[in-house]
Amino acid sequence: MLNQLIQKTELDNGVTVITDYMPEAYSATVGAWIPRGSRHEKESLNGLSHFYEHLVFKGTENRSSLEIVRELEDLGGSLDAYTTRQETGFYAQVSKEDVFTALDVVGDLLMNPLFDESELEKERKVIIEEIKSYDDIAEERVGDLFNELHFNGCGLAMPIAGTLKSVKSITPENLLDYRRQVIEDLPIYVCAAGNVKHQEIVDQCENIFQKKKKGNITFPLSYKANRGLKVISKQELQQSSLYLGTSFLKAELPKEFRFAFSIFNVSMGSGMSSRLFQKIREENGLAYSIFSMADSYKDCYSWGVSLATTPKRLEKATGLIQKEIDLFLKEGFFPGELERTKQNIIGAMKINADSTDKRTLRLAEQQLHLGHYCSMQEIEDGINSVSKEQVIEMTRLVLKNDFWTAAVVQPATAKTPTALNEIRF
Repeated sequence: MLNQLIQKTELDNGVTVITDYMPEAYSATVGAWIPRGSRHEKESLNGLSHFYEHLVFKGTENRSSLEIVRELEDLGGSLDAYTTRQETGFYAQVSKEDVFTALDVVGDLLMNPLFDESELEKERKVIIEEIKSYDDIAEERVGDLFNELHFNGCGLAMPIAGTLKSVKSITPENLLDYRRQVIEDLPIYVCAAGNVKHQEIVDQCENIFQKKKKGNITFPLSYKANRGLKVISKQELQQSSLYLGTSFLKAELPKEFRFAFSIFNVSMGSGMSSRLFQKIREENGLAYSIFSMADSYKDCYSWGVSLATTPKRLEKATGLIQKEIDLFLKEGFFPGELERTKQNIIGAMKINADSTDKRTLRLAEQQLHLGHYCSMQEIEDGINSVSKEQVIEMTRLVLKNDFWTAAVVQPATAKTPTALNEIRF
């Protein structure tokens, strides 16, 4: 038992069950996660995890594709799935009375998918259309473009959905082997939050995952960061989309860093009161939206800023972004800014704590990314314990590197800002 409400049980077959008991909740969210995503793939099979995620919904030994979704939607519930660069997850939100049905459906997807070849070919076409849709959205394309250049030489460079070439090359045998790995080799993490009883979830998992075997497959992690600028021009665009960012390894960072990093990110670009939103939109009217993103991978962090604006305004916007980051690195927080930012993070965490799906995703992410559960009180104490000097010192440590990368997707007639060629902090 981790505490009064969080419990964790590891079954003999490689399934780990983690539950978060919310006695007053009317609903529950339950899901299953596997620690494999696009960074673990060969370049020739890029998109395999995402393809698998799609294909399990096309039918199992016990349910047709329509029955899979109807079984929960007829109860007022929902079923969803996603793939990232590090994991693949499937989860359902239902009323508390229907949690066992939801877990049975999720378990059926992982243990009993059919992978009918005709359905496989239809879903290949769907994924190809999905990739094309991303390519048509500049704000989506620019993020993948950044990863492609910045992480060139390691798995993080590859897009989650794969490329048109790689998806077309994935064979039924590749997907059958992936299915076998899920059943025989990969650990599975079952997480649930809401009005759920831990031992009842464990008992059901022992039944649902009877086929599961405990394997020892591991995927070696590789990390490589690059500096540079990459630009794609498209005739039909009216705006230029920018992603400017960097990354850094976790290994040599102190344990307090993740709290300091979260504070920096929220202060800089998370929300309408953030520095970049106020500077770029409110003070200068250069973009409708601007935000920063902090991504945590198993071995590294990535941080970046994204915006879209008229091409002739991108030069000024780029310069202001660099000045604002440089101002923080040199002078730190404005008066009262650190306290407001800490309260922002803690308040958002408490608001999310009323949601069963947010709490379930939190259980899964902590297990997959940290390897252990971290309570809300521990996070609140960690955030509050970080001093302004620590935030500034640790942020300077990681942002003053030579691996800043910029990606731009712009109209064919646009000129690339010269400021992007001289990124230094």
